Amino acid sequence: MPEKRRYSGIGFPRLQPKSVRAKTVALLAVPVVSLMALWSMATVSAVQSAWTLHQVEQLNEKLAGPVRNLVGSLQDERAAAVRYLAAPQPTAEQAFVAERARTAQATTALLDGVTMARSDIASLATDVNDRIDVLVQDLDRFQNSRPADWTSAYVEYSAAIERAFAVEEVLTTVQDGQAAAAARVVLQHSRLAETIDRQDAIVTSVPVGARMTPEQHRAFAVALGGQDVLTDGLLPELPAADQEAYRRLVDGDAYRSLWAMQKDMLEAGTVTFAPDQWRGAVQALTQAVDTSQANARAAGAAAAEAASRSVTTQAAWTVLLGLVAVLLALVVSVRIGRGMVIELVGLRDSALELANRRLPQAMRRLRAGEKIDIDADVPVVAPGEGEIGQVGDALNAVQRSALQAAAERAELLTGVSGVFVNLARRSQALVHRQLGILDGMERRTEDPAALEDLFRVDHLATRMRRHAEGLIIMSGAAPGRAWRQPVPLMDLVRSAVSEVEDYARVEVRRMSGLSVLGSSVSDVTHLFAELVENATSFSPPDSTVLVHGEPVGTGFVVEIEDRGLGMSPERLAEANRLIAEAHRLELFESDRLGLFLVSRLANRQDISVSLRRSPYGGTTAVVLLPMSILTPEPAADSRDQPSEPDEPVRPPKKAIATRLPVRTAVPARQQVWVEPVVADEPAPEPDTGGLPRRTRQASLAAGLQADNRKRSDPAAAAPLSPDQARNMMSALQQGFARGRGAATDDPADA
Repeated sequence: MPEKRRYSGIGFPRLQPKSVRAKTVALLAVPVVSLMALWSMATVSAVQSAWTLHQVEQLNEKLAGPVRNLVGSLQDERAAAVRYLAAPQPTAEQAFVAERARTAQATTALLDGVTMARSDIASLATDVNDRIDVLVQDLDRFQNSRPADWTSAYVEYSAAIERAFAVEEVLTTVQDGQAAAAARVVLQHSRLAETIDRQDAIVTSVPVGARMTPEQHRAFAVALGGQDVLTDGLLPELPAADQEAYRRLVDGDAYRSLWAMQKDMLEAGTVTFAPDQWRGAVQALTQAVDTSQANARAAGAAAAEAASRSVTTQAAWTVLLGLVAVLLALVVSVRIGRGMVIELVGLRDSALELANRRLPQAMRRLRAGEKIDIDADVPVVAPGEGEIGQVGDALNAVQRSALQAAAERAELLTGVSGVFVNLARRSQALVHRQLGILDGMERRTEDPAALEDLFRVDHLATRMRRHAEGLIIMSGAAPGRAWRQPVPLMDLVRSAVSEVEDYARVEVRRMSGLSVLGSSVSDVTHLFAELVENATSFSPPDSTVLVHGEPVGTGFVVEIEDRGLGMSPERLAEANRLIAEAHRLELFESDRLGLFLVSRLANRQDISVSLRRSPYGGTTAVVLLPMSILTPEPAADSRDQPSEPDEPVRPPKKAIATRLPVRTAVPARQQVWVEPVVADEPAPEPDTGGLPRRTRQASLAAGLQADNRKRSDPAAAAPLSPDQARNMMSALQQGFARGRGAATDDPADA
């Protein structure tokens, strides 16, 4: 397939090599090709004068040689044809087909020679074209049909050979002097060999002991007569130096043996000798004739070559020296190019190894907080020599600079992260203390309005603590809060909801009885808080955010669904990508801190988080908690079961309490948890100033309630933790809001 061509901007086609090897070869090919062009020009200039002197010889080479080859092919095809027609056999037919193919090739070579020598033929031998056309017509007829019988095959092939000799005879007329005489001698040798070949074709087609047909006998006699005439007439035409050798040929044993067999066959009309005997004599005589013909051809060419020998020698030296120069240039270019390619490929492989494996490994180690010795731990690109070696040194310098900058940046980030963690932990401690103070103030406050304000401040402090924990998480550290015991998932989700600003808009539906391991409570709570915060922030203020979940085969799925404007598919895909990959990034957008926190927390606990479009047009966050962080809720023991209280508890009124709820006194002997129940008849109300007294922790889950088993006196109760107080106060604040709403809607109740 040919190479695709491209076009440059200015409209010129060019081939653009791709690889370093191709570019190097293209670069080195330019001087080599230029040298070869100069060598060719010098060669043409050197042989220009020799070409003029040898024009006739070139014409002879272009036509005489192909004609002789064609004659030989026709003779072989004729022998194969007469043998096949005399005794049709598969092997004979295959031989005939093969010889016909050789004849076709010889014909093509002759026509090519005619085409190349067209100008010389027009100026030197005008009759050659006509005679060649007649010869080609005969050859086309042979290719398109097969002879019907032995006689027609013999006659037609012999006639075609005579036409070929006619072409060669015309070529001898364009020469003069000794060259012309030598050409005539060569042609007579060819005719002599033809007479012997005709006899061989006749003899090989007649079985031993069989009689020749009249046509075969007549043809044999004609061929034998032509041999005698040519043998006698050839001797005077030979140079004096070759006449003695020719006499020895005629008087030799090979010629006499062949003559005896020819005479017997001519007189008897039958083949009385063995085929091998005849074949050996024919080959010996044919070889001797070919040798004599070659000598004559050489003698004729010697005179013509003598005049141009000096020019030919000069041209030969030019060609030789130019060839040596070209070969030397090729060898040097190949060696230099191969060395460059090897060095460049090695440098490329080293650079790719550095960029794809070694440098990322070093960067990962730096990001993980490890310290590396740039000189000892990080390998360098093997340097080379020259400019390529300088490129390798430059790559090493780039690597060292990159690693040094990465190490300094890692140290800076580590220091900054440490500062952030320190500040965040200080803020966390202060907020924790603030929550404790707020808890005490809430216990002492009797004014409902002040208590509501304290609740709001308490809620803001809780959110401040969550943001401080978020800063700690972003810095790579763990929050300070930790749980030793599993926490029910329902309580955990409610706790996360209580840490967001618009918690009142969040509806948490009942979830199955699963708990989260204590080691994962902090991360899971923070993750849910971030997702719920995001849902409330990007949804209308009067809409509800729904949180619900259900168990699946691989864990527990919690869905947080808002009814906002939603996200486009592109932004949704980008957000999911950030959640999946943000934990591996060092730089992130300031408005995507929530996604970064979710990604880092989810990656830490092996939690799957994804966003999808809600059926209501908003966005649904799907959180898959794995079974590795979940555990079934422990079965409740006797102390978790409610018991009959000593006295009934009065059902609460709609009025808002003015104090913190207190625990109901439980006798020490019972050692069980007491939950408030509604009595059949109201108990006598103590004097509370017109307001009912709240039962402490009545709205909290059993797992988050404080232990009352060893407390017989409410005054001796330990203070609530900030988390417990916050959860309780949040529930109370929601109750206040509902109570005020009911009072506003129902004037009678007001």
